[in-house]
Amino acid sequence: MTDLEHEYSPSSRVGGDSGPFVAGYTARSAAARHALGDRVRRLEGGSLLVEAGADAPVLVFVHGGYWQALSAEASLYLAPAAVSLGWSYAAVEYTLAPAADLPTMVQECASALAAIAAAAGDVPMVVAGHSAGAHLTAMITQVLRPPVAVARSVLVSGVYDLRPLVHTSVNDPLGLDLTTAEAVSPMLLPLTNRPETTVVWGDNETDAFKAQGTTYAARLRAAGVDVSAFECAGRHHFDIVDDLVDPATELGALTLGGLR
Repeated sequence: MTDLEHEYSPSSRVGGDSGPFVAGYTARSAAARHALGDRVRRLEGGSLLVEAGADAPVLVFVHGGYWQALSAEASLYLAPAAVSLGWSYAAVEYTLAPAADLPTMVQECASALAAIAAAAGDVPMVVAGHSAGAHLTAMITQVLRPPVAVARSVLVSGVYDLRPLVHTSVNDPLGLDLTTAEAVSPMLLPLTNRPETTVVWGDNETDAFKAQGTTYAARLRAAGVDVSAFECAGRHHFDIVDDLVDPATELGALTLGGLR
C-alpha cells in the first residue's frame, strides 16, 4: 500500500477492515427500521424520513461509503436517538458509483433536500454528512445554492479536496481526473451560501483526513463562515458519527443545540 493509499484509507487506523463497522451500521439500521415501523416514510427519490412531530426540526444525514457503498436504508441507525430528542430524522438516498458520477450525486442530494423540506414543512434543518457524505453536504449547502434554507451544516471526517484521490484505488469506480476532481472539490470552489458550520474529525484518523478538515475549516473561516472545528477525542472514522445524536458530546451539542 502506497503512503497516499494508506492516508486515504480510513480503515488503516482500525486494523485495515471497515467491514465490521459497515455491518454494524446496517444491522443497527435494520433494528431501527423494525422499531420505528410505519413511521419511516420513503420520499420521492428514495430518501427516508421519520418525523418526531409537526414542528420538530429535522436532522438530515448524508451517508458515507466513499461514494460507492451504503444507502439511506443502511443509515437509519441514528434515527431512534434523534427522534427521542425531539428531532425528525432524514436519511438521504443517492445513486452510487460507478452507476453515477459525482456531479449527479450532488444534484440528487440537492433534490433530496427539497423533497425532505416539502415533507417536513417549514422547520429548522440541519444537514450533517459523514465521510463522502461530508463532501456532498459541503457541496449542497455551501457551493450550490441550496433549494431550501439550511440552519446548520455539519461535516464529519470528510474529504474536501478530491485531487489526491485521483491517484488511489478509491478512484477506480469514480473515474476522476485532476480536472473533474477540481470541479467537485468544495475546497477549490466559490461559496454561494454560508450557513453556520461544524467541521470535525476523530483523533484516531489519518493525517490526511485531519488535514482535509483543518484546511477546509480555515478556508470557510476566511470566507466569513461561522465555523467550529475540532478533533473528537477517543473517536475514529467509523464511530465518530454516533456523536451527532449525543448531546452530551461537543459534536452533538453543536449539531442539535439551540434550534428547538
